[in-house]
This record gives sequence, structure tokens and C-alpha cells, in this order.
Amino acid sequence: MMALNSSKTAKLASMKFPIRLPFMKKVLPAILWICLGGLGIAIAGALFYLYSAQSNASGKRTIKTLGDSVVISFDASDVPHIKANSATDAIFALGYVHATERSWQMEINRRLASGRLSEILGKDTVPIDRFIRTLGIKHAAEKQFDRYPVRTKRLLQAYADGVNAGNAQLGWALPVEYLLTGSKPGYWSASDSVAWMLMMAFDLGGNWHKELQRLELSQFLSTKQVWEVVEPYTQDDPVSNVDFSKMYRDLGVFNPNPGPTESSFKKKLPSTELANFDAPGGKDGLGSNNWAIAGKLTESGKPLLANDPHLGLSVPAAWYMAHLEAPGLNVIGASLPGVPAIILGHTDKLAWSFTNTGPDVQDLYIEQLDPKHPGMYRGPDGPLPFQVRQETIDIKGAPSLRFLVKETRHGPVISDAYARAHRAIDTEHFALALRWTAVDVQNQSIVGLLEMNQANDTESFKKALRKNYAPMQNVVMADSEGNILYQAAGVAPKRVLHQGLYGVAPAPGWDKQYDWTAYIPFEQLPSSTNPEQGWLATANQKIVADNDPNPLTGDWESPARYDRIVQLIKSKSVHDFAFMKKMQADTLSLGVMPLMDLFKASTPTHQLGPQVREITANFDGNMKMDSQAALIFNAWEDQLTQLLFSRLGYLFTENYGPRNFTIPLTRLIQNPNSPWCDNPNTEKIESCLDASNQAYDLALAQLSEQFGDKPKNWEWGKAHIALSEHRPFSKIPFLGAFFNLSQPFPGDGFTINVGRLEHLKAENPYETKQAPSLRTIYDLSNLENSVFIYQSGQSGWVQSKLYRNMSPLWANNEYLPLQMKPETISRKLELNPK
Repeated sequence: MMALNSSKTAKLASMKFPIRLPFMKKVLPAILWICLGGLGIAIAGALFYLYSAQSNASGKRTIKTLGDSVVISFDASDVPHIKANSATDAIFALGYVHATERSWQMEINRRLASGRLSEILGKDTVPIDRFIRTLGIKHAAEKQFDRYPVRTKRLLQAYADGVNAGNAQLGWALPVEYLLTGSKPGYWSASDSVAWMLMMAFDLGGNWHKELQRLELSQFLSTKQVWEVVEPYTQDDPVSNVDFSKMYRDLGVFNPNPGPTESSFKKKLPSTELANFDAPGGKDGLGSNNWAIAGKLTESGKPLLANDPHLGLSVPAAWYMAHLEAPGLNVIGASLPGVPAIILGHTDKLAWSFTNTGPDVQDLYIEQLDPKHPGMYRGPDGPLPFQVRQETIDIKGAPSLRFLVKETRHGPVISDAYARAHRAIDTEHFALALRWTAVDVQNQSIVGLLEMNQANDTESFKKALRKNYAPMQNVVMADSEGNILYQAAGVAPKRVLHQGLYGVAPAPGWDKQYDWTAYIPFEQLPSSTNPEQGWLATANQKIVADNDPNPLTGDWESPARYDRIVQLIKSKSVHDFAFMKKMQADTLSLGVMPLMDLFKASTPTHQLGPQVREITANFDGNMKMDSQAALIFNAWEDQLTQLLFSRLGYLFTENYGPRNFTIPLTRLIQNPNSPWCDNPNTEKIESCLDASNQAYDLALAQLSEQFGDKPKNWEWGKAHIALSEHRPFSKIPFLGAFFNLSQPFPGDGFTINVGRLEHLKAENPYETKQAPSLRTIYDLSNLENSVFIYQSGQSGWVQSKLYRNMSPLWANNEYLPLQMKPETISRKLELNPK
């Protein structure tokens, strides 16, 4: 094309084209009408979707897989009261309601437990799928289901039929998550319920994470130093005397080129092969509180029972309240969508509650490979072949991934599927395998749950508890006769104090001394009935005496919450229902008390220092939402923790969040001149007070940047936000804000009203995703007075007001009634056989 000269270009630029104005006059209205028409169609489509969506079902439904008619009445809190003529139909109806109210939650949970997220979410979830496939969750569930009693199989199948019928009734207007991911509800099988129970057990049984962390630290620290970071429960008396750090070095276990940082390591590994994601479990604060007060200490003369399980905050919540009534069955409480039972609740005569016992039921084993024969590993008496199976992960928008899963006599090799494990060891010569009780073929925990739901007294209830396998739970019960009881229920390997590694760190897999030999008999597990003191309480604290022959674990949680519960119980001679609520709302943190002297002795040089010291002068550790001192203290503790432990590099940053470092920090500063307080990058030898002063200045700089330069406006509730995350849209811009729920929240990782901090795992270090996932209080003088609350709502449909209606009530420790005979019924749904 000939180029235009400059004069022609100028002339063209100055010319007016009269055709443009009439043309635009004609086109613009058309464009406007098209846009308005498109908007109108979109609005009409959205309205038609909202009208068609079965998010608040009522009326009558005909279902061919149902045995007899079932009436489901929803009370004012949207709790379904399922009345059936048989337990089978009641369980079917529970599955139906779970599907109609929580369909997407169940679909994502089914895919998670089966390692099939990537089919609808793409390559980002491949590492999770590969890890779950390696664990063999669904394979174990199918084998366990095959051994279930016939009656239980029928109930599990009835539940699965109910789920599939409920999903089918949704029609085309599915929950919006299906539309966004281009998917639809999959088939729910009876073994999917067993698989989801295994996932809950894995989430609550994270001891293997601490074992792996001690192995990682042993690359750079002595055993004594490792114990200072991942502390023993008893500081001066670790449960194992083995110098495991030296043992690993002598064996040549470690990766000779581990890489200096996490980021450099990630670059070496394709995401479809290995990735450093957060595996389930292994987080501090995964526990709960429960306590029962006997009638001799209550206003009514009958027991009071309280429970608040601490799980990760999700939306919709992990729990779904329901009432099942059929011949031989009358139970109300919290169910888990995916499991055909009431997990926590009461019958017409007794109530029960759970907290996590936290036994060591997971051990890592270092398996030695034969480089010349890659299909073999070293056994106690010579080489053994791996058991191998092939897995295929179908990936949305990408080719399928095929890989081999290897198993040893201890369990699956996780170092092929988890980057942290892969990074720590020399994978040319070693592998890490996981032994875990829950995948035993003998596990029939759902049998126990179903029998608990039909127990008519404490004896039959304890008999049902014998069948609980995993996770092991501290069960506190109370009945209308006035009894209060405690029972630890589940299986755990027998261990001997100070013998071998005691499960605290990975063991050589070829040495028989580290093999499990037996499980602790049920009769030898801790229990108590009507103690003289008149109360029972558990909060994941050590529940066995020092001389107990079955010590369960060497990694007990801090006793801070338990100690505070005991303080409050002993503070009154007579207790009432209102005081139980007050206890669940308590925010005094005993866990931080040992840090208080150093905090108050510190003198920041920051210009806001004088104002801040005045504000914090009388701070007593109460983490109230309106407390400025609580925010300042937590910012100081955060900075001090980073100063002392950041020298560990990625081994600190990867763990600070899932793990709370308050206990090792507390123990290290007991020595004012601890070497951990010295900054290795300066010539001066700093004391812990020097480090504390520096941390104070850093904290004030960070707070003033985040919240302004007026400390009187700094409040704990403005920073400490409880975030309930949606899967999988929680971190997607706009969608996350649409689906997630957030509330200002009090407490910290050691308060009864717990709110563990995320630290380096979130942009806001004071954010909490670990808090009471449910609160319940039962009045055994009249169980109709019982109450509950959790952080979202009954509905899983994001457009429903019942998706989020409980959130502000939960944050402010308010409750809803939990009644078998509710005063108000908001809607009814009748299911009839075809």
C-alpha cells in the first residue's frame, strides 16, 4: 500500500465525514436496545432460575425407592423433623434432605474423598487428588463396607438412595456452583459415606505432620534443638530418648540437595507430579471442648452438658442439624452431610458430646530402597516387593495423569505424592510410608454411630461406643436419671514410654522394634462415671496419668482451655444454663500468661510506644473483641515468634499458621539469654528482652500501617476476623466475597471460645479459620431447653437467607432452640412411595 505524505495526512485528519452522524443516530439506538434486551434476558433468566431452584422445598414428592411415606417438618430454624415408619425410611429421608439442602457440599466432599476433584476443577487440584489416591481412602472404604453387617449395609444403601433421589429432584436449576463449574451431581454410593468418615478421621488425626516436621528439622538441628521447636509435652522428659537426628544422619536419609527455599524447590517439580499443598489435618486447634456438670452442682438438680467442636470454618458449615423419629429411633442433633447418622446430640433420655482424644494413630516409616531393583524395599528379613496399583486422574481441560501407587507392609508411600516428604529424604535410596489405624479393614465406625442413635440408656450407648474405631473421641455423656459419664472410644496402638521412637518421628521400616504389635483394649481406655467432684471436662488435654501403662501419645495439646474450664466450674457452687453459655463465650487466654511478664517489661522505641504501654498496662490476657491491648499483644507475639524462628527458613514459614509456636516460644524465653533470642546477623549478643523490644517496634509499625496511627482505635475484633471458606471459590476474586462468610471474632488459640490465628498463611495474620464449628448445650432437666448454633446456616444454597442467617448469632454467642417438639413449623415436605 502506498504511504500517504504528511500533507495528505493532515488534510484527511481535518476533513469532516457527514456520513458519521446519521449513521450513529441510526446505530446507537439499536445497540442500546440490544444491550437492554440482553440485560433483560439475563434478568429474566436469573429470575426464572431463582423461581425454579428447589432451595426451599415443600409440598409432596413421589419417590420410587422409598418404602413408606415420610413427613419432614421444618421448624423456625429450618431444622428438619423427619418422621418415618421405619429407621430405613428415616435414614433415606435424611439422605434426601442432605442432598436437597447441601448438594454441592456433598458433591465436593465425595470428589475429595475419591480423589476426583480435578475432573471438574482442572489441574490445580491434581496434587490433592494424587495425595488422596495415594492414601487409598476410597479403596479402604470399599473394603470396609464389604465387611459391614447386613443391616448397616441396608441403612447405608437407603441413605445413598435418598441422596440420589434428592439430587434427581433438583431438576435443571442446580445450585449455582454446578453452573459455574459446568458439572452436575454424581452418583452417591454407600461406600462414599464410609469414605467421608475416613476423611473426617484423617482431618482429626494429624500426628504424622509433626513426625515429618521433626524429620525435616533434623537435617539442620540436633535432637535437643528439634525438641525446642516441636516441643515434647513434658519439657524435661521427652517420651523417647532416641537421638533421632543423629540416627537419620548416620543412615544417610536426608536429601543431599534439599534446595534452600520452598520456591526454588517448587520450580523443580511439575504441578501434576508433586506440589507443596496443605494436606488435611495437622493443624493446632483441631479439637473441641466439652463438659458435664452433675445435678448436685446445678440449679435444676439435673446435669448440664456443653460441647463445641473445633473444626475448620467452612460455608456451608460442616454440620447440619436434624431430627430423626421412627420406631426404636428418636434422636436430634448435628449430622455430617454424607454420613447417615446424628453425630452429636441427644435422644429423649440422654445427651452426648465429643472432643478429639488425639492419640498417636499415624506413624511414618522410612523404607530403604534397592536401587538395582526399584520394585523392592528392605524388610526385617530381607527384600520385599512393593504392592503396586495404577491410578488415573482425569483432568478438566488437560490430558489424564497416570501414576503408580506403591505400598509397603506399613502402608502407602506418601513421598511419591507429597512434596515436603519428597524434599526431606534421599528418594534414590529411601521412601516414606504411612501407617494409619483408620484404613484398617476392621474399621466399622458407622455401625457404632447408628447404634448410638438408637441407644435407650447409657449402658447401651457405651456398648455402641465399643464399635467406634477412628477417630478416637473423648465422649462425655449425661442422662435424665442424673448420671454423667466419660469414655475414650476408638483404637490406638500400644506404646511403651521411653521405648524406641514412641511414634514421635519417622522410624526405620526394616526394624521390627518399631512395628505396631497390638491395639489398646477398650476396657483399658480412660473412663469415669459420676465422679465425686461432680463434673467432667475434656479439651484435648492429656487424659491419662503419668504412670498409665497406655499413654496414647507424646503430643498432647496445651491444657490451657481445660484449665480455664476447670477454673470457671470451680468458681461457682451452683451452675445454671446461663452460666454454661457464659463459659462457651469465655475469652481469657491462659496459654499466653507465661509471656505476659516479658511483654510488659518491654520498651518500644516507636513514637507510639508511650500511648501503647499505657493501653496495655493492665492487660490480663482477655481476648475481647473491643480490646486494644489484645491486638497489640498478639502483634507483638507474632513478631517475636518470627524473630526467633525465622532462622529456620522454609521449615518455619511453611508451618507457622497450621502450627502455633506459642508453647516453644514460652519455654525458650524462660532463659533470658536463650541463644534463640540472639540475632545471628549482628555482632551483638541479644537477650530475649532485646528481641522483645525489637518485636514491639515491628508490631507497632505494622499495626499503624494497617489500622492508622491512633492506638485507641485498634481493636481485636477489627483484626481478628473469622472467615468461613467456600470450596472451591473461597480465593477467587468476587466469587470469594459472594460465597464466603466473615465476622469479627474474639478469642485466640487458647481460649474456650477459640479462634486460632492464621499467621503467615493469610494476608491478614490475625484471621481465624479455626473456631467453634458448633456450640450445643443440653439441659437434662428438660431436653427441650437445649440450644445450638453454628457459623453459617442450614441451607447450602448461596441465594437463600438460610445460607448465612446464623453467622451474626454465632459470633455474638447467641443460640437457637434444639427441640424435638418445636413451637413453630415453617414448611412441610411429604415423601411418598411410588
